[in-house]
Amino acid sequence: MSAPSINDLVSPINGLVRVLLRSPLHFVASKGLMLIEWSGRVSGKEFSIPVGYQRHGDALIVLISKRDEKRWWKNFRTPWPAELHVRGERITAMGEVIPPGSDEFFEHCERTLRRLPWMGSQFGGFRYDPAAGLDEAQRATLSENVGAVRFEPTR
Repeated sequence: MSAPSINDLVSPINGLVRVLLRSPLHFVASKGLMLIEWSGRVSGKEFSIPVGYQRHGDALIVLISKRDEKRWWKNFRTPWPAELHVRGERITAMGEVIPPGSDEFFEHCERTLRRLPWMGSQFGGFRYDPAAGLDEAQRATLSENVGAVRFEPTR
């Protein structure tokens, strides 16, 4: 019998986090995690995934490390509706991919790296120096490996 893969382990953990983020005990995890729920653009299937996020004004920004290994964010290549569970609140929003390599993309990457410099290893295996900022090689690595989705609440 082979050892369980990371995907075998992630699915049950994500299920527990989904339950937690929808519960009155959301505060245990909701400072840094939110739940995104949406219908697939092609399949119409309902999806739900916990993700890390950061606020930027009213918008909620999700950075996706190893983006080529994940597919969920592709539903938001053009604006697409989603329901977000954020700190115990349910928010209707439109999600849209932020183009890799754009000024906005680098702004959000750098904001995250200033707060969490160790994320450089997740985003492409580099060491981030907040005093120096992103260099050209790091920008190229981010553009190639990281995705970003902006969720704007609808009113």
